[in-house]
Amino acid sequence: MLNELQSVHNDFITVMKVEQGVLGAWYFGSAAHGTMDVHSDIDIVFLVEEGAYSLVDEKLTVMLEDVCDEVILCWPEDFNSQAIKNYGYILRQKEHLFQYDVFLLNKGKIDDDMCRIHYTELQAKDIVFDRDGSVQALINEGIKGGLWQDDLHKLITTYWFHVQMSAKYFARKDFFKLNGVLRILMDTHSSLLLTSYDQITWGGAASKLHYIDETKQKHLMKYGCTEDLVMVRKNLLQAMEWFEDDVREIAVPDESILSPRAIDLIKQDWIIKTGSIINL
Repeated sequence: MLNELQSVHNDFITVMKVEQGVLGAWYFGSAAHGTMDVHSDIDIVFLVEEGAYSLVDEKLTVMLEDVCDEVILCWPEDFNSQAIKNYGYILRQKEHLFQYDVFLLNKGKIDDDMCRIHYTELQAKDIVFDRDGSVQALINEGIKGGLWQDDLHKLITTYWFHVQMSAKYFARKDFFKLNGVLRILMDTHSSLLLTSYDQITWGGAASKLHYIDETKQKHLMKYGCTEDLVMVRKNLLQAMEWFEDDVREIAVPDESILSPRAIDLIKQDWIIKTGSIINL
């Protein structure tokens, strides 16, 4: 992490500690989970009294402008509401640009699902300041995260349905629709792996996947779409085999989900329909 980012952060915390209605703050993201490196930004969450929430929200960018050389950009998240606001900032300090993520949680709506995500498994070590014990009270609630769960039947049928769908996009050389289908296939395969191999109770799939077997991580990277459709086809054919292997590792064989015959029919049909691109 850049020294300039840490300096701006420290100055901003000093400002927020005395801002009317700001009750406390804690770290979120990599700073809270010990995964920071030289490329990391800072994710900071502020708990705000309901009566001051709108005013603090309105003043936020101005307060940041007072502690850095320039606010280059402010990006509001799509989920922003009267319960939670998240702003991704690009700030300039001297010759450096860096990102700074600020969350505002409305204490009056603290049970909102999006709010709860941001204090799940909150620990005392992550608290930056707590003016009246409100942050400690959230810790005392003991909100716990969980390991990944999904429906194997849904995952298996979703996967093979979209394999079949991909064939026409290969045949049409439709990069954009193929790219979307490949993303669904990767997400489905990822979810299958996480149902069995998830090791952490925090974060979304992108965080959790870093903790599964490295070989399986590399398998998921084969789903990328490029303009070289011959290579994409080869990679997807290999990925199908890995998906089948992972299903066998994870699930008890259940032909009521999808029979081996059905899968073979889908694969053979796919091979025939996509074969026309091999000589591109």
